[in-house]
Amino acid sequence: MGCRVVKFGGSSLVDADAISQVSEVIKDNCSSEGLVVVVSAMGGITDLLLDVVNTAAEGNLSKIDAAVSEFEARHIAAIEELLSEDGLAEIKLKTFQAVSEFRSICDSVGVLRELTPQTIAKTVSRGERLMARLVTSLLNKKKISAEFLDATDVIKVMPSPIGMFPESDGCEEAVNVYLKPLLSKGNVVVVPGFIAEGPEKELVILGRGGSDFSAAILAASLGAESLTLYKEVDGILTADPRYVETARIVSELHYREAAELAYYGAKVLHPCSIIPLSEKQVPLILKNTFHPMRPGTRIAGDVQTKGPLVKALTAIPDQAVIALEGKGMMGVPGIAGRTFNALARSDISVTMISQASSEASICFVVPGTQAKSAKQVLRHEFRFEISHHLIDDVKVRAQKNIIALVGLGMSGKKGTAARAFHAISKEGINIEVIAQGSSELNISVVLDDHHVGPALRSLHREFRLEKAHALPDLLGQKVSLAIFGFGQIGRTLVKQVLSQSDYIKRNTGSECQLVSLADTSGAVTEKGGIAADVLNDFVESKRSGKPLTDSDSKPSLADLAVDFRHNLWSLPFAKGIFVDCTAAETASIIKEALNEGMNVVLANKKPLAVSYSEYRELFDIAERKGLSLRYEATVGAGLPILDSIQKLEASGDEVLSIVGCLSGTLGYIMTEVEDGTSFSEVVKRAYDLGYTEPDPRDDLSGMDVARKALILARRLGIRIEMQDIELEPLFPAHLSHDDPKVFLENLKQIDEDFSRRVEASRREAAVLRYVARISGGTVSVKIESIPLDSPLGGLKGTDNQVTLKSRRYFENPLVVTGPGAGAEVTAAGVLNDIVSIAGGGA
Repeated sequence: MGCRVVKFGGSSLVDADAISQVSEVIKDNCSSEGLVVVVSAMGGITDLLLDVVNTAAEGNLSKIDAAVSEFEARHIAAIEELLSEDGLAEIKLKTFQAVSEFRSICDSVGVLRELTPQTIAKTVSRGERLMARLVTSLLNKKKISAEFLDATDVIKVMPSPIGMFPESDGCEEAVNVYLKPLLSKGNVVVVPGFIAEGPEKELVILGRGGSDFSAAILAASLGAESLTLYKEVDGILTADPRYVETARIVSELHYREAAELAYYGAKVLHPCSIIPLSEKQVPLILKNTFHPMRPGTRIAGDVQTKGPLVKALTAIPDQAVIALEGKGMMGVPGIAGRTFNALARSDISVTMISQASSEASICFVVPGTQAKSAKQVLRHEFRFEISHHLIDDVKVRAQKNIIALVGLGMSGKKGTAARAFHAISKEGINIEVIAQGSSELNISVVLDDHHVGPALRSLHREFRLEKAHALPDLLGQKVSLAIFGFGQIGRTLVKQVLSQSDYIKRNTGSECQLVSLADTSGAVTEKGGIAADVLNDFVESKRSGKPLTDSDSKPSLADLAVDFRHNLWSLPFAKGIFVDCTAAETASIIKEALNEGMNVVLANKKPLAVSYSEYRELFDIAERKGLSLRYEATVGAGLPILDSIQKLEASGDEVLSIVGCLSGTLGYIMTEVEDGTSFSEVVKRAYDLGYTEPDPRDDLSGMDVARKALILARRLGIRIEMQDIELEPLFPAHLSHDDPKVFLENLKQIDEDFSRRVEASRREAAVLRYVARISGGTVSVKIESIPLDSPLGGLKGTDNQVTLKSRRYFENPLVVTGPGAGAEVTAAGVLNDIVSIAGGGA
């Protein structure tokens, strides 16, 4: 074990509450080997400082007063909230000095109309320096011995072609002189990020995201055990979640993979940070400040290349393709050199290059904002060749996007590029430019901006990136379960969790503990988990008709939400799973659970049958937070219907249509009517046997099947609302009645009609089935006459059946058949989802 370095960005330091959370994370990272803390400025402060000093240089002084006031107010508010009287005076004095200097600089710049790099550095450095002093004071208040050390004392840089770069010998010498003695005394050393000392002893800044670079330089100079960058995200994702809803956290990356992703737009990581770390083999970990127990992404040199072919996808928008073509280029040496030298002299960055072997064309990509300048530069450079028709005019195609597939596993694997191009082409997307390095670490393609979403989703499916697993160090921690709904399914689930505890631990490495049970009588929550004997007592007590709690009043959903807020969400779980086994309208509670960092498993269909925008919001929250929202048991109970769809898509297939019988109750009614029993008599028998809901209209309305069909349709990517479904109830509206006995009696009026329909189907060698049909973007739920020799025609009793037709399973569709209802199979479906999450699955 050695000294560790941790760094916190501006989004982690946005106000007093966030800074307080940072201090707790620092406390948890303290060790006898020493800790260095690098901090950015308070969130938004660097932009504020840069904006006002730039406008002052233009002669616009109107923003100065407001900016100075905001700078002072935000820092003083945080200081007064976080520090006691003992530490207030000194830090307030530093703040007022910084404010005064800030105003003086702005006034001087406004008069001189001149803004030098040194002035910019002096302006923005006060944000990081003030934050480092504030964090130091807060740690000392919390009895954590801390010392402030200015970055200019230990981070020495020099100019290079890629900007300021560390002067390794100077950094190591300064670390030995200034930093290590402080660490040897048991101090946490707090260093402002983003700034350094240049070769002339001048103050310099390290550019956007420079605090990451600062931390990396310090970690390398120290030979640290590790560097952890704490941000507002859980790590690096397999793809941009704005485009790919199944994006997952990448558990591990090699330095080379991370460098590629950083270059190609993964903004969570400064591109230069990897360089000093890889030289000294210091592992880098990306974690979430506000969920520090989550494992994050580990970047190191010991990451194996035997993992997935592709680790992640990234995209750079707003690019322009520039083509230099002409027969006069063939065999002429120096054309490429002249091209890129001319661009370099004008500070135009080239993001991708492709050249034909005939040497008749050079194609490259530049940021869209530089396309016009690049065209002008090249026209001038090749003015002789263009005027003599040796080179055609410079061509520019704007509004393009680069998509890069990154992964060391691609090296030497045949067919990887072919799979990538096929995945994109089957979406009807044209690839304009292709590039692949000799290392086979990166395959890059250029396509139109508006095609980026479909292309990323198709590539994500093709390379099964939704199967990304959490870091192994998460495994072995406790998984905290909260079960909402303690009816038959909830009680059966508790019994299954208890009986399968050894299996779960053996196969996932995690131990499941039940921390909360709730139903309509109230909630029981225990931080350390509810003991097994107590859980068994709850099960037996509830089965005998007693309430879960002794509350005198029956709490509403709103009351239970408040209880969760006060008692459940605040628990410090490493991985929490909220399980909804109710039949209530719980979408708002599910949304809150996700926002509070809990994974969600649903047996309840209603949260997914809300409006499409609300439905999409739930998944957006889960994706943004790197959480799982699983719902296998909502359709077909324990049947692997959704799982089958996922596996087909993961293998590169596409589900084209779904046809199925999704109600065991209605399946029983249809087959009994087929055998000659009257419709009303069958419904009454099903009601007496407990097959139907207490109000049989809930089944016969078809609404339960419609919800399942809606869930399946949305799973296929169809944007649809409940009212868009063609729904045929099994009874006309005028027969409805609130009294089940009256309603069952009224059904006799349609017995003759059902008998005629059964007979008509029989004459055509067919049977009646209540069918959900999803195809071509439309959904219907109604009674259909089905050929007797078809899979649905042979379905009997309460079994469910779903037929999936895909591109691969077109002539012979995939059929899933089995029990579609019952507490045992439904609870088993829920448990399967729990086990998947516990094991780090999606």
